[in-house]
Amino acid sequence: MSASIIKRVQIEQIIAETADAKTFILLPLDGWEPVYKPGQFITLVFYTHSGEKRRSFSISSVPGEPLSITVKKVDNGEFSRLLIYKAAKGDILFTAGISGYFVLPETKSYETFFFLAAGSGITPCFSLIKMLLFGSNKKVILIYSNQSEAAAIFYSALQMLQQTYPERFQVRFLFSNRNNVLESRLSHWLLSHLLAEFLPAERSTSLFFTCGPADYMIMVGISLRANGIQSSQIIKEDFSPTTRTILPAPPDRDAHMVTILINGATHHINVQYPTSIVATAKMHHIELPYSCEAGKCGSCAATCLSGVIWMAYNEVLVDEEIAKGRVLTCQGFAVGGDATIQF
Repeated sequence: MSASIIKRVQIEQIIAETADAKTFILLPLDGWEPVYKPGQFITLVFYTHSGEKRRSFSISSVPGEPLSITVKKVDNGEFSRLLIYKAAKGDILFTAGISGYFVLPETKSYETFFFLAAGSGITPCFSLIKMLLFGSNKKVILIYSNQSEAAAIFYSALQMLQQTYPERFQVRFLFSNRNNVLESRLSHWLLSHLLAEFLPAERSTSLFFTCGPADYMIMVGISLRANGIQSSQIIKEDFSPTTRTILPAPPDRDAHMVTILINGATHHINVQYPTSIVATAKMHHIELPYSCEAGKCGSCAATCLSGVIWMAYNEVLVDEEIAKGRVLTCQGFAVGGDATIQF
């Protein structure tokens, strides 16, 4: 087990957050000591009759706290429903590791961190907010949208944080069952109003994090840019399970050898469009980290050491990371010759 990328965790405690959301406190087993950043997610591996399936769940703890994830039941979510309805204390779960790019920047030039979350999108934001409040003197603003107060995950915990850090943490709860338009659904008009209220002056030193349903994040992104916020100031976490229906073709469709370095092992596979590096590795029963297989989550990111890896889609890596050789192997194809990548 130790040589495999697949690790085991045990459910130590289950906390009911709302009627359809629970927090699972996890105990790493077999000597695994996970290292993570607030805002990242853990990818769980489920072994089913139809084969292995993976799903990612945001970590709601911060380093120093017991490792925990918070899961909200999705009506058609096979594994969120499994966890909410059937998981019990003592159960063993399997994981392909922790990853994600919805994290705090290394630079300390930002003075204000502005969070826009809807529904279970609060989960990674909650971890980031705690880290900022516990470990910095930065100002934090949260606009949190839900159907009702009862549906708001971490509602009491967020209120307690606001009381503990009244000078640095401001929260505005929006509930769609309210009649007052200033307290109801987030819209471009209301977001513009809130920006004027919370950030009336200089906004270039503010960093924005947003997580929620796809339509919500599209609206938030358009509204922020319309209000003068640069795209480089907006960090998004996409929970959408939507798969790609069209796969762009690389400039070179020939087969090329890809050498994979992972966990001290070396693997050689021939990769040819339209079968990506991850998909080819799976065919050869090579364990690699991955989750969404759509270029959205970053679980499959590796560093290209030699050659060129072309990506069909990329919604995660920024230009700086690409310049360092980071590639998404679920969307990656070697072009122009052989390549070597390292996890």
